[in-house]
Amino acid sequence: MQGVLNVTLPFFALIGGGYALGRMKFLSQEGVKGLNTFVFYFALPCLLFRTMASKPIAEIFDAPFLAAYTVVGVVVFAVIALIGRLSFRCSLGQAGLQGQAAVVGNIGFLGLPLIMALMGDAAGVPVALGLLIDLIIIVPLTFALLEADRQTGNGWVRYARDLTRSMIFNPFVLSSGLGIIVSALGWGLPVPIDAFTKLLGGAAGPCALFALGTTLAGRAISSGLGQVSYMILAKLIVHPIAMWVGMVLIFPVDPMWAQAAIYVAAMPIGANLYIIAQNFDTYAHETSTAVLLSTFVAVFTVSALAAFMG
Repeated sequence: MQGVLNVTLPFFALIGGGYALGRMKFLSQEGVKGLNTFVFYFALPCLLFRTMASKPIAEIFDAPFLAAYTVVGVVVFAVIALIGRLSFRCSLGQAGLQGQAAVVGNIGFLGLPLIMALMGDAAGVPVALGLLIDLIIIVPLTFALLEADRQTGNGWVRYARDLTRSMIFNPFVLSSGLGIIVSALGWGLPVPIDAFTKLLGGAAGPCALFALGTTLAGRAISSGLGQVSYMILAKLIVHPIAMWVGMVLIFPVDPMWAQAAIYVAAMPIGANLYIIAQNFDTYAHETSTAVLLSTFVAVFTVSALAAFMG
């Protein structure tokens, strides 16, 4: 357990440090925005690109893993959204946000650097693929349910257009896709490019965690704690268990990839949930609280999982 804590606690301490400085207003809103911009558009994309480009294409596309991850994600999304809609009598869009909360974790800012620290660089590929599946399949399901709530004829056209644009130009999708292309072509990375992406990608972990903390400092704990607790339980307990069932008992997934996927499923709720809710002007307080509290609870649940999995 001590060895696990030696890895996990520094990561969560970085989040805590960013949170504390954010609460004390050491960084202005412009400073926080600049730090997030650096991480989102430069550091993390470099890490994702190098992770994909440095692996043979045969090691990237693992059919059992892709099938298991996708099926588990869609099933958990649907079940949590349905139960939430029936239990809390919430709208279709709010149920969709609950479903996304249960499935889409903070993979980029927290999961990728933490899981690679726990398992080594080889775990970067399944983590990156999980991130792509969430962005391309799960998040659009949330948008579809939110748009269904609006019930406007032109809404679906705008939804499809905006969603396509956001996926194509998402830095994580672009960088991972470019890395996959380089891998498929068998080019390898020239030494200067490899050194550059390694240097910049190395900044992704600490900067992303600190940026996450400063961002969470702007969130407040609000009402609706019953629904918030439901989302946190679904994300930190239900999703990892479901991922274990899918990866270990149902699909013949490589043990290392299965372990990485379970870690991904155990990550706290991704911050983009709140951004989506805010953009649709619904469920913003509940999602903001869920993102904040799930990150704090994950200090204990992720450490316990890492100790259990060895």
